[in-house]
Amino acid sequence: MARTNDFALAYASAHEEAGMTRINLAPILHRIAEDPNYFFSDELLALAGHCPAHGDTRKEDFEKVAINTLLGVLYVDLRDHIIARMPLDETGQLRLSTPPDSPHGLDFTDPENMAAADPDRMVGFLRDSVCHLLDAVIKDWAIKVMVEEEHCREEGTITELAAAGYVLGRELQKSVLHGPSGYDMLSITKTGSHTALHVCWNLVEAAPLLRPGLEAAAYDDLVRRSLKQVLPLAMGSLGMLCQFMAAGRIEADDHQAIHPLRPDQSAFLYDPDKDLIVLNTDLIEPTAMVGERHYTGCPAFYANGLINLYMEIVLTLAAQHGMYVRLQGRAAGLASQLRGMTGS
Repeated sequence: MARTNDFALAYASAHEEAGMTRINLAPILHRIAEDPNYFFSDELLALAGHCPAHGDTRKEDFEKVAINTLLGVLYVDLRDHIIARMPLDETGQLRLSTPPDSPHGLDFTDPENMAAADPDRMVGFLRDSVCHLLDAVIKDWAIKVMVEEEHCREEGTITELAAAGYVLGRELQKSVLHGPSGYDMLSITKTGSHTALHVCWNLVEAAPLLRPGLEAAAYDDLVRRSLKQVLPLAMGSLGMLCQFMAAGRIEADDHQAIHPLRPDQSAFLYDPDKDLIVLNTDLIEPTAMVGERHYTGCPAFYANGLINLYMEIVLTLAAQHGMYVRLQGRAAGLASQLRGMTGS
């Protein structure tokens, strides 16, 4: 019998307490698949027909349902594009390039220096490198979407990808939420990609911190089984996600995804009864903007397998670079320091 995800229940309850109702995008995406004309309907822009809409509901709520639905359509193609563009060598290992202006002082052309690097420095370097890789792949994908839009315009035809890209661009331009900051499909997708990679790295780094003494294969298995415990973060509102990450000390002040997990983090816990890494329900606090009545969750959640793909990329890099062994050394060093401070 499957175990109940206590965090998921508490997280959903906190959204309700904050006055928010979840709009599940899956039925809307199904409607679009059955009738592509729905892309251009007024209903899509009006909470996709969901009622009731409170009198003080923010315009941003209407926007987020439409924009996240359109991104959900596009991200199915993004998932396939990432899979096709992953740079693998002849042995099937993932090849990364050294990021420009990397603050970590490491280089993939200098394996000896990488082997000698301390765990935090190495994790930061891998985080930085994979963010740059995904940025390049996402930029290539965004160009592909724009080219398809232009091709359809010239030919007088339409495809699902072109329609989603066109309507998304139109809605983002007039968006109260995204318009003033100039956010477009590319910048939104890069930001979301960094957040997904950051949470995946956090889970990998939490494993040896919370459950020392395992072999690399056992850590890999633990993280894979624990991913379902972390997925509820992708199902909530952006405000609740930011609140939880700040409370658990898993979000850096500069909001960049290149920083290793802090040893004093409190977001991840080890549950010995379930033999899983779980999220800390004590950190959840109902959070909403004034007039925020609806949330959809991250659009990547609705592109089947996309979040799992990010997790697979991080797990692959952790295995390739022996990060579990390195991180265990870091955890042992921290434990030794703590014993020295307490005199025990």
